[in-house]
Amino acid sequence: MLNPFEAMEDFDLSDSLFRALRKYPKSQELDPIENFITEGFAWLLRNKAGVSHNFLNYLATRLPESLTLTHDLLPEWKTQHTFPGGQIDMLADFGQFAFIFEHKIWSSLSPGQLDKYREYASSNSKWSQGFSLVLITGLTRQHEQNPDLALTWSDIYNFLKYWLEKQSDDHLVRDFMYMLSEENLGPAAPVSYESIVSFLPAQSLLPNLKRVTLVAAEAKNWIWVSKRIGFNQEASIPCVPVKYQWGRLGIDILDSWFPGIFIGTLLDGSDHRVQLLNSHLGPNFCLILSFHIDMWKHFEGDFFNSIEYTELRSRLKNNSGKWDFCDHRFEAIKANPWHHLHLRQSLTEVLRGSMTFEEQVERFILQGREVIELLLAGGELEALTQRLHPIARNSHLPSISLSSLTSSTNIVDQHF
Repeated sequence: MLNPFEAMEDFDLSDSLFRALRKYPKSQELDPIENFITEGFAWLLRNKAGVSHNFLNYLATRLPESLTLTHDLLPEWKTQHTFPGGQIDMLADFGQFAFIFEHKIWSSLSPGQLDKYREYASSNSKWSQGFSLVLITGLTRQHEQNPDLALTWSDIYNFLKYWLEKQSDDHLVRDFMYMLSEENLGPAAPVSYESIVSFLPAQSLLPNLKRVTLVAAEAKNWIWVSKRIGFNQEASIPCVPVKYQWGRLGIDILDSWFPGIFIGTLLDGSDHRVQLLNSHLGPNFCLILSFHIDMWKHFEGDFFNSIEYTELRSRLKNNSGKWDFCDHRFEAIKANPWHHLHLRQSLTEVLRGSMTFEEQVERFILQGREVIELLLAGGELEALTQRLHPIARNSHLPSISLSSLTSSTNIVDQHF
C-alpha cells in the first residue's frame, strides 16, 4: 500500500483547498480561522462516508460511558446551527440523537456557554434518545465547563493520520491536516506554539506568586496550627522573604518536621518525585506533610506505623473532597522519604475567577486554612503529636532536636 506521507514533499501547497480558504483576509475584530476549520472539517465528514463513520466510532468509544451507535444511516452534518440564545458550531444530527460540537482555537469558552447548549438540547423533543456534547480546542488547558468529551485539534489530526494510513491516498484529508499543522494545531513540536506564546507571560508568575504568598503569610496568624497539635504556644511568625526552592514556593507552618506542614505552590514536582495533577493546567496549590527522617529517626517507625497515622491516611484517602490525595510513603512506586502526604488542587482552580491581588491573597489564606482543617479534622495528627512529643522531649536526643519541638512558624521554604 502506498504510504501517503512519502509523497508529501512533492505536493504543491498552492493547490491545497484548505490552505486557500485560510487566505481569506481577517478583519481587525475577528480572525475567521475557527469558521474555516469548522467548515472544512464538516465538509470532509459530509462528503467522505469512511471518515464520518470512523470518526463517529472514535467519539463513541471515548465517551465516559461508551456509546454504541446502532444507526444504519450517517447523520446530517450541520454547521452554525442557530437556536434561541446561541449558535452551535457543528452538529451531527441522527434524528433522535445528536453530537453537539463546540470548536475553539485559542480562545476560551464564554461563561455558561456549554450550559446553554445542554439546556437547548435537553428541551429539544426531537433528540429523544439524548445527545453528547463534544468540545474541541487548541490546548488541553482550554477544557472546561464539563463537556461529555473534550478533545484537541491535535487529536483530530492524529485521528485523520491514522485513518489516512489505511487508505491508498486522499488529497483532501491530507490538505486539511496540512491546514491544522500550519495553524499550530497538529502534534506539538519540541518548541511548541503553546510554549512560545506562554513564555513572556510566564516570566511574571514567580514574582507575583511570591508577593501573594508573602502577604498571605504576614496577614494571617498561622500559629493556630502549631497550637492545635502541641507545639510552642508562644511562637510567632518572623517576617522573612519567601523563597522559591526545590520546586516549591510557600509557607513552612511547622518547620521542626515532626511533622512538617507546608502550604503553598508546587511548580515542579521532580524534586518531590511527584507528577503534577495536570501538566496542561500547570502548578499545584498543596499541603505537604513532611517528616525529618534524620533528625527524628528514633521516632520514624513510631510515627508512620502508629494507629493514628494509619487512621489519618485512611480517612484522607477515602474522603478528601475536592482535594486530590497522594500517599508518597506507602503507595508511591518511587517514594520521597521526606514528603509523605500531599493534598492538592490545580492552582488555576484555587485562583479561578480572582481578578485582584487582594482576592488572590484571600484565596491563598482561605484555601490554606481549608486544607489544613481537612488534615486535622479527625484529630489523628493531634493525638499522635501529643503522644510522641513528650517522649521526644524526655529522651536523650541531641539538643537541636529537642529545641526544634518549640520552633516558631517559618515562611521560608526549607529543604533537607
